[in-house]
Amino acid sequence: MEGNKKSVCNLIIAIITVAVLVVAMVGVMLTLDYFQVDTSVATPDEVTTLNPVFSSYDEVILTETTEEVTTPNGEEYTLTQDWGELAKINNEIVGWIYMPNTVINYPVLYHDGDGYGSQYYIHRNYDRSYLYAGSIFIDYRSGEGPFSRNILTHGHNMNNGSMYAAITQFGKWSPNVSAYKNAPTLFFNTPAGNEQWVIFAYYKTSTLTAHGDFFNYLQGDFDSDAQFMNYIYNVKERSLIDVPVPINEDDQIITLSTCSYEFTEFRTVAVARKIRPGENVSSYINNAKANSDPVWPEVYYDTYGGTRPTLTTFKTEYERGNISWYDGSGVLEGHEWLPSVQGNSSYTVTFINYDGSIIDTQSVVHGEAAVAPDDPVKPSDDYYDYVFQGWQQDFSSVDCNMTVAPKFEPVLRVQ
Repeated sequence: MEGNKKSVCNLIIAIITVAVLVVAMVGVMLTLDYFQVDTSVATPDEVTTLNPVFSSYDEVILTETTEEVTTPNGEEYTLTQDWGELAKINNEIVGWIYMPNTVINYPVLYHDGDGYGSQYYIHRNYDRSYLYAGSIFIDYRSGEGPFSRNILTHGHNMNNGSMYAAITQFGKWSPNVSAYKNAPTLFFNTPAGNEQWVIFAYYKTSTLTAHGDFFNYLQGDFDSDAQFMNYIYNVKERSLIDVPVPINEDDQIITLSTCSYEFTEFRTVAVARKIRPGENVSSYINNAKANSDPVWPEVYYDTYGGTRPTLTTFKTEYERGNISWYDGSGVLEGHEWLPSVQGNSSYTVTFINYDGSIIDTQSVVHGEAAVAPDDPVKPSDDYYDYVFQGWQQDFSSVDCNMTVAPKFEPVLRVQ
């Protein structure tokens, strides 16, 4: 009898524990939904149980190329991809990323149907089959895919070292400059040819507004040269590693993003610039050093103390003579405001539809109201009509960058 009571008690405890966990998870999901932070691009539960599935690529997809491309140490990179064979496997394979001296050597996918809260290849293999480790893929916010000004790519941080786990070797709390110098460049190849890129920034960022000042690094397209250069300024100020790579408004960059665990829902991000024709980047790499005072999200200073450096904007610092890495014309047209960046006098308010597509983007002066677009429409399905109920956030006095989503009430259709 005593044993039966103990079993019942254990069962009750187990049920309560599961219930508490479920409630906690729902709470977190609701919080993220309220702030409209799209964290679907990566998940914290990376696992080691998956075996790499990429060993067969070399035989099937890699072929010799007549084009000689060299790395900074003079070694030739003579492998390219058979794009015809890749297209037969999946026509959404748009590129190939390879980082010498790491395991990063994967096809890159781009799905036209991606949007807010939905990234097709986050748990799908390159052939569209289910794979928890997912694929390396381009974010939907890079609207021109592999030809975007900033090619935003995502990959899981797998405990078995696969996918984008390799970029975390550049440091957790402090930079590992030696590791950077061992793998400072990468290739991002497309059917248009092989392109080599040099990594110029490596930083940690948050995806939660609860962590304070929120740098929305997920920006693949830009309204102006000024906005692009302000983005570069913000990236470089956050970088743990100071690499003297010159950058200007005519450059293209690629971003590698993966989960990291310094704080909840953190990201480790590496950013590289396409190497210009005939450019030798060895001196930049050799002169890389630790950044003496990188800008972390506010949660870092709340936890460990210290004074957070003050950020302004690219134009402000350029006029003050504080930008040594810029080698452009200095004439930058357009606004430089970025979503959720310290130093802005105005803020970006983005209205999205039910599927994550952008309805309207506005620059709003601090304290002013955004102007609501026409009421969005959500199509009916077999069971429900959807009635627009308003917007999920108040935008009558804007004091931060916002992504505003609609609310729809499902109304049961009469059968």
